[in-house]
Amino acid sequence: MAVEPIIKNRDIIVVGQQPRDVEIGSNCKNIALEFSKHNRVLYVNSPLDRINRIKYKNDPKIKKRIDVINKKADSIVLIRDNLWNYFPDEIIESINWIKNDTIYNFLNKVNNKRFARSITKAIKQLGFSNVILFNDNDIFRCFYLKELLKPAISIYYSRDYLLYVDYWKLHGKKMEPELIRKSDVCVANSTYGQLLQAIQP
Repeated sequence: MAVEPIIKNRDIIVVGQQPRDVEIGSNCKNIALEFSKHNRVLYVNSPLDRINRIKYKNDPKIKKRIDVINKKADSIVLIRDNLWNYFPDEIIESINWIKNDTIYNFLNKVNNKRFARSITKAIKQLGFSNVILFNDNDIFRCFYLKELLKPAISIYYSRDYLLYVDYWKLHGKKMEPELIRKSDVCVANSTYGQLLQAIQP
């Protein structure tokens, strides 16, 4: 007997750590592909930040993003039926080094607003509605997307224990538990990940 898909005939926005044009395989890319078998899916690349624009301006992937921002390249690319890849057309600031919580939170909200504004353009262009937001472990850049995009359902996917790494620990120790609390659904790819979610304060 055939098993019916859990999610069907919906519009799904996938955001996360890994852009779709990375060479290595990605669990999130595979999930988006599975989603697209029964739903329309927009896989959103992480937005270009200012430091990477300066440091890696000659990298072909960075050049592509700069061209999108400068309206010299299409921001939406059809990958296959029901699956599109989106290159955000806004730059965000590189702020993770800021230790003052008040300043960091203010600037992170500015970054989130820019990101959400860009995603909203793609949502309108594709005619998406009543969307499901699937966040693949992006704590900072997607922290306010539930409030800003107002999806019908927001899902947080805990794929890796990012707080083990100093870069993520600085602000993530406070932010990830809050992101988990305010998401409608939280999932993990292992019992270890589920345990980590359960013990978050």
